[in-house]
Amino acid sequence: MRTPHRFAAPQRSHRRRSAGQVMVIFALIATLLFAIIGLAVDSGVSYLTYNDVERAAAAAALAGAPYMPGGFGGVAHCSLATASDTADLAVCAAAARNGFPDQGTVNGHTVTVTDSRYPSGCVVGSTTNPCADNKLTVTIKGWAQTTFLRVVGFGDRQVQASDTAFYLPPISIGQPGAQLGSSLDQLGSGSNYYFLRSEGFGTFRGEGDAYDPYQVNGNISCQQSITENPSSYGSSSDTHALSHDNNSDVSNATLTADGFNALPTRGGYDFSVVVPSGITGYVRVYNPAFAPDGGFNPGTNSQYDYHEEDGDFSGNSYTDQYSAMEYTIYQVNDIFDHTKDTPLSQVVVDPLNITVTSGAVSSVTDVNNGQTLSATSHAAVFNYIVNHIYHSWVDIGNPPTASVSWSSGGTAYSIFDSVNALTSSGLAAGRYRLRIDMLDYQGNDPQSGGSECSRAHKGYALQLSTKSGSTYSECSNSGCEISAIDELAVYTPIISTSSNGFDIPLFALPSDYAGQTVDFYVFDVGDVSGPNQISILNPDATSCGGTAPCTFTSSSGVPVYDLGISRNTTPTNSLLVNNEWSCATTPQIQPNTTSSLINTVPPSGNDWSNCTGKNLNDFYDGRWLLFQLNIPTNYAGGGGAYWQMQYSLAGTSSNPAVASDTFTLVVNYSNTPVHLLP
Repeated sequence: MRTPHRFAAPQRSHRRRSAGQVMVIFALIATLLFAIIGLAVDSGVSYLTYNDVERAAAAAALAGAPYMPGGFGGVAHCSLATASDTADLAVCAAAARNGFPDQGTVNGHTVTVTDSRYPSGCVVGSTTNPCADNKLTVTIKGWAQTTFLRVVGFGDRQVQASDTAFYLPPISIGQPGAQLGSSLDQLGSGSNYYFLRSEGFGTFRGEGDAYDPYQVNGNISCQQSITENPSSYGSSSDTHALSHDNNSDVSNATLTADGFNALPTRGGYDFSVVVPSGITGYVRVYNPAFAPDGGFNPGTNSQYDYHEEDGDFSGNSYTDQYSAMEYTIYQVNDIFDHTKDTPLSQVVVDPLNITVTSGAVSSVTDVNNGQTLSATSHAAVFNYIVNHIYHSWVDIGNPPTASVSWSSGGTAYSIFDSVNALTSSGLAAGRYRLRIDMLDYQGNDPQSGGSECSRAHKGYALQLSTKSGSTYSECSNSGCEISAIDELAVYTPIISTSSNGFDIPLFALPSDYAGQTVDFYVFDVGDVSGPNQISILNPDATSCGGTAPCTFTSSSGVPVYDLGISRNTTPTNSLLVNNEWSCATTPQIQPNTTSSLINTVPPSGNDWSNCTGKNLNDFYDGRWLLFQLNIPTNYAGGGGAYWQMQYSLAGTSSNPAVASDTFTLVVNYSNTPVHLLP
């Protein structure tokens, strides 16, 4: 009998059970690895999709912000936006360009694009949670498709991104309120220390207007008799910032196609007009016709006149003297691109030769057509011109017609050539631009076939007005604004009997500019009798240390450069004013090297013979000064905080100081004005 071996029977069932467990474990691990890999891959896809959505939202916000607040419609979908919803349309177009069209299908799902005021939940007009006028938030909702995770039951994921963009508001050059410049009866009171100025094509730039005259010195025959400026100045290529030459203005082809006159390609002076909601605005010009009168002044301040007739003006023919004025009003569609402006009206005003006898106007000659009017020849027209046009406010969008029209010898005449007048009863809420051009005496472009020799020195003021019945008044709504765009020429016929001088409002700087660098240029400043200093005053109490205004300073000093005849000169250390003044035998450093205090007339008692090419009665005659203003990071000026130029004069009652000064101002921010909110 055989005894069975105890190892003869193998345990096969156990092995089968172990193998089954391994397969289960492997399946679970494989599923987990698949899920991890799927999660990693699909998370990467989601991340990339989010980046795409975020970039699209950022681009859309940057595109729409410049149209705030007037172009904001807050529509639910792009298809509901109207032509006036310019911010919404820009947002939708930018989102679509970046691959996310509102209500379009991307990755198998519907995309939504929405925009909203900033901050979230704000209320327009609220005092506790107001909406920012220059900020816009865009939110885009898209979808990221799943691949591996779809196998284990996960569907597509919604991806959402929001971005807020803001623009640095354009710097308003001028003075507070809805008026820019002074009338005769206002001059010397309040903040009214200057007339606005434009000078003819044949005037030397060294007389203060840096842009309208053709050049400093050159080939224009009617300039050759003027010897007040050194011939070493040479010529300058400076042109208006808004001009056809710079491709920054509405083209002449567009203007002429719409029935408007072509404009000088070098540009004219431009002004921003803002009419707030609920207001009907009227653009009025004080003293709209170039009308020299030999210094006659009907106002109460006999020391002031409009200075429209200079010493080099007398004794020349009409072609050498007079200039017609052209006023063109545009609708602004994009505050950062004026090539898109729409022309609305255009009026040319003939120049007038005013004759004064015994302190009163005795005759008016329309220089364009040679017609002379008097109280006996054309009493109604003569009286209207004297009482309502000459040194008076005129609605330049809807100028009078019958009151300034007459016939003589069967020919009809008028001092207003209304190429296109406004057909409405004023300007509705919105943004507008007024452009002012100096033409020849017959209203022709001096650059193309007109007389190139006009040496007119035009003085005027501007006002955004409201109207009650037939009575106009300066708009009192805080949203009403009229200010210069890019540059402004002014004339300060001020007599000072003290050492205080006067402060000239220059520009309003919103708090958004805190920490930025603002460039302030001034051309040909310092035509005064006696010593003169200019400085820049900061109006903000916070950054002034509690007391405002204060002379602008910074810890690193305020760089001030003498750029010479061209504003486009690159500022370098060799052009710093403090270095430049060392041309004297005894170096003269500025009184305060950490401020913007600048002498425009050299101090006496020093040998300045080494300062070649300089007019020592006016050190910066025909030259640009650049003040680089590094705005403090704690600047909190907000709206209505106007920076000023302090114009110091050393006058006494027995020996008054006279600031008979014409100079040109430019204020700009050279970096990109539209940014994403940090």
